Amino acid sequence: MALIKPLASSTPLSSTASAIARGLSPSSSKPALQHKPEPGATAPLAVYIHWPFCRSKCPYCDFNSHVREAIDEARWTRALLDDLERQSELARNHEVVSVFFGGGTPSLMPPDAVAALIERVKTIWPIAPGLEISLEANPNSAEAERFAAFAKAGVNRLSLGVQALAPAALQFLGRRHDREEAIAAIELARDIFPRTSFDLIYARPGQTVAAWEDELAEALTVASTHLSLYQLTIESGTAFGN
Repeated sequence: MALIKPLASSTPLSSTASAIARGLSPSSSKPALQHKPEPGATAPLAVYIHWPFCRSKCPYCDFNSHVREAIDEARWTRALLDDLERQSELARNHEVVSVFFGGGTPSLMPPDAVAALIERVKTIWPIAPGLEISLEANPNSAEAERFAAFAKAGVNRLSLGVQALAPAALQFLGRRHDREEAIAAIELARDIFPRTSFDLIYARPGQTVAAWEDELAEALTVASTHLSLYQLTIESGTAFGN
């Protein structure tokens, strides 16, 4: 699924991607077509590309995500490319300022699929200077070669789903990584991408203010350009909600 959203100048791009998430041929060697904005262009455009597959379903997650043994990655990539073309008919004269790969776990996507989708965005729409291209990743899928391939494809911001640094909290939240893997993934991302971010979830059962302050202080020692904090909510249809 690919979605587009015209943005007001004050709209945070990360909150837009989060809200939307709730609801192949490799990249050509030719340079992307850089269109000039058409007369009458108004709000900038954010493009959200959804990869709905995960290795496991977190108990708090109410996003459109699914665990599958096998995925026809080429077929899904073709469908996303076609969807971008259809979406472009709604807003061709808007300048794209952000592309966000969410999920699911988009770091499980083949890097050449990410490259092809980025290339298609650049051939369809005018591109703003300093285009931000973000991709979400889980710490347990952090590999130097894979991260480097995403950076080569055009990703310039990586967002890591750390969610917690305390071992008991990671287990409670159903995360597949431990604290050491999380820190290593953050450091690896910082070495490869110009901008990075990671998420933490607070207001967990039994969490004290003092424990949260300690965890947040540790997070700030490894954070670089951005840190996102989310209050744990219990949604119907999730393992926690049921």
